[in-house]
Amino acid sequence: MKLLLKTWIFILLYIPLTAMAKPQFESHQVIKQLAHEHLLKLINDSDGEYQLSVQNIDPRIKLKKCPAPIYIQLTTEHIKTGKNTLKVSCPSSQPWRIFISAQVKLFTSVIVTKHPLAKGQQIQAKDLILQRTDVTLLRSSYHTDKQQLINYIVKRRLKRGEVINNRHLAKAILIKRGAMVNILAKSKGFKISMQGVALNNASKGELIKVKNSKSKKIIQGVAIDSQTVRVTL
Repeated sequence: MKLLLKTWIFILLYIPLTAMAKPQFESHQVIKQLAHEHLLKLINDSDGEYQLSVQNIDPRIKLKKCPAPIYIQLTTEHIKTGKNTLKVSCPSSQPWRIFISAQVKLFTSVIVTKHPLAKGQQIQAKDLILQRTDVTLLRSSYHTDKQQLINYIVKRRLKRGEVINNRHLAKAILIKRGAMVNILAKSKGFKISMQGVALNNASKGELIKVKNSKSKKIIQGVAIDSQTVRVTL
């Protein structure tokens, strides 16, 4: 009976004390979650799918319970893919602060080769596919629209599944030096067409020098298609 009474007294005394006890230190897991939520607010989901990972805080670090809301901010002006650093601080009469890093990965659909492409090959739609890719580690540009790459020339051999960037590409030659072309001269109210000879190679939209077959005058225009150069008077 006495043993039972002592047990009840212990329970009645111990439970209220433990219920009233408050943790003296901040939970590292809670701080990580706050940092994760802060980063989510800074991300533009329209860019693609992001993956965030916040580093663990050294378990030896003890941070006193903050009486005010914990303040979190980036150490840089904008969030970026790759490594980011966050300052976590307690704005109180007994302040503390720590710095933690977070890794931000961006996955999006980019253009890759559907099969190997040979050096000098002209790209067609059938050569390209979209593939979900972690672009965080890509050191060069990438493309998301197939139409932007059609008719470009590959400057080196590309293996299957390779991300295509601007360094791989060269514009296809539309008009070759020595080719006979139609010179189309336009001005307000009139249009003149004459024959000429291309004096240099040019891709679509590039400047090209041509010699008028009759007057022998050299003029500069823009390559419109394989047989037409437009000149503005």
